[in-house]
Amino acid sequence: MKKIIFATGIIAFMAISCVNKAKNHPYAGKFITETGTIFELREDSTTCIQFADSLQYEGKWSSHRSGDTLEYANIEFAGYPTYYYLKDGKLYRSKREMISGELGEKINYMN
Repeated sequence: MKKIIFATGIIAFMAISCVNKAKNHPYAGKFITETGTIFELREDSTTCIQFADSLQYEGKWSSHRSGDTLEYANIEFAGYPTYYYLKDGKLYRSKREMISGELGEKINYMN
């Protein structure tokens, strides 16, 4: 009986830790790109992308850390989980562009 209570306690602690971790990332919010595309990255890791022609897409996003230096977000589009990369106020189309810092599109958070 003690093992069951202990195991349940550990599972509950892990679940609470994961929920708190998901809400502490710096990318959640609504922003607009230079071309007028509006991205809304929600706290529950879902996203809404609204293009200038009013087309909308619902998807998912996730934050990532590589070592101690590289933190970025991936934004899904059209079923591709790594279609967009978001880092340091710029939106990129590939990881290579993000790492080099070239060809990024500047964004402005709306909230």
